[in-house]
Amino acid sequence: MENQYQITINRPIDQVMELLLNQDNFKHWQKGLISFDNLTGTVGEKGSKRRLKIKTLVGTVTMTEEILDRDLPHYWKATYRTKGVLNTQSNRFRESEKTTASGCIQQTIWDATCRFQFTGMMRLVAKAKPELFEKQTHQFMQDFKNFAEQGASVAKN
Repeated sequence: MENQYQITINRPIDQVMELLLNQDNFKHWQKGLISFDNLTGTVGEKGSKRRLKIKTLVGTVTMTEEILDRDLPHYWKATYRTKGVLNTQSNRFRESEKTTASGCIQQTIWDATCRFQFTGMMRLVAKAKPELFEKQTHQFMQDFKNFAEQGASVAKN
């Protein structure tokens, strides 16, 4: 299963990167995030790993993120592994401008491609409920946009 998403964030790319890379911000745009643990000394660099616990509709999922490639601010690729699921996500970022009556707005266009591979029982789950996988990334992207533009957080206080 492969899905592609695009979202435009009304912030310059340097601000987007600052917010996106700051681990303290994860809770504001990754709904259901319970915790994360860095498993390697280098955080967010190529080869680094992080364990994530996320509450989903089907229960708590523990996954391992591994950064495969990183050329920020323009490209970032990672895998997310959990029992029966491998999600390879490629993210591209590019700068843009929008002209309005009040002037120019710096924007960042975020393109994401997610490739899911399933084994075991997860093949059946993916076939029966593909929306569980298809909508998650786009929702994270929309929540990040809301956080970056308006300071809106999905964290429960």
